Amino acid sequence: MAVSLRVVLALLIATAPVSAAGLDGVGGLAVVVELEHPVEGLTADALRRRLAAAVVERAPAAALDDASPDRLRLTVAVRPHSSSALRGFWLPLSGTYAIGTVRLGLERVVHLPAQPPRTVPAIVWQRERVVATRWSAAGAAITRAVGALLDDLLPREAASPPRRP
Repeated sequence: MAVSLRVVLALLIATAPVSAAGLDGVGGLAVVVELEHPVEGLTADALRRRLAAAVVERAPAAALDDASPDRLRLTVAVRPHSSSALRGFWLPLSGTYAIGTVRLGLERVVHLPAQPPRTVPAIVWQRERVVATRWSAAGAAITRAVGALLDDLLPREAASPPRRP
């Protein structure tokens, strides 16, 4: 009886882990927003400005640079679903509902030791939030989800306790 051996090679890519400060070690950072379905009162440009303002405020060492290979990517995949398409689920009202995810990821460039050497993007940090609400409240729900994701990546400095006289 012949025994066959299979050798599986795995490539482990080592990147600098994202610290509690979120963007330590990132020099330049491009902010990319993908809005898969239009949402009333919410634009990709407005979300991009909000992310950029959070980076400037909370991680001033990371300069915004649209040409940078390192990216902060926000993907909003929230779509409208009619109550008739959601038959079988208890819904308080008939109408249209917003269901989907809001995902924030940090992509860094990784150098592969290949011949010839190559660089590829790698996701080093990613989180997502589920949005499920009335379609009329989708913009506010997405905005809250983006705020929560930013707090996960770039926590605000803990407020110092007030001094007692």
